[in-house]
Amino acid sequence: MDVDNEERRAGAPAVAAGRRGRWKRFFERAPGLQLMAVYWVPMTVLIGLPVRWLFDRQESLDEAVLGAALNAVSIGPALYLSRRMAGQQNARRDPEGYALREAMLTGTVPEDDAVRADLPGYLAGQRRATRAALLSIVGISVGLILLALLAADNEGFAVIFGVVAAVSVAVAARTLTRIRRLASLLAAPSPAETPGSRG
Repeated sequence: MDVDNEERRAGAPAVAAGRRGRWKRFFERAPGLQLMAVYWVPMTVLIGLPVRWLFDRQESLDEAVLGAALNAVSIGPALYLSRRMAGQQNARRDPEGYALREAMLTGTVPEDDAVRADLPGYLAGQRRATRAALLSIVGISVGLILLALLAADNEGFAVIFGVVAAVSVAVAARTLTRIRRLASLLAAPSPAETPGSRG
């Protein structure tokens, strides 16, 4: 019994480190749409809402939630710009992840054999994560639109969150199109493998 408990306690830090490593890798490799899907609600509830009430305690709950959610929308563009500006740092910190992300963004098959071997799995994961992120963001947007129209009686917020949903759909469609094209390039035989290419 004691041995089992000791083994469990010894294994717990390794499991926790593994989870932290997976989350760190996700945050380093995920596109802005996926990061926004993960950050939007926590940033709204934990940061945006308390800050709004700090400066305006008379604001109603529905208006405060809508305003905080709108402030948190800037996470997406900010993450995208910071990721693009820190390209070389990301390349040094996570060269494999950077190569995979660049291959997906540019739609080109990488030259490196190891990266090319990892690319199908990466693309499959990105396809699933992009769809999940889109469902999450559109679901949150629809909830905020209903809150704006039914509780706050504010059409301006409804229009803004409708635009957020539409932009998210466009970004996800572009990402999924790139993934599909790159996957088809990977599946196509190279000229050296085609029967007619030999002397």
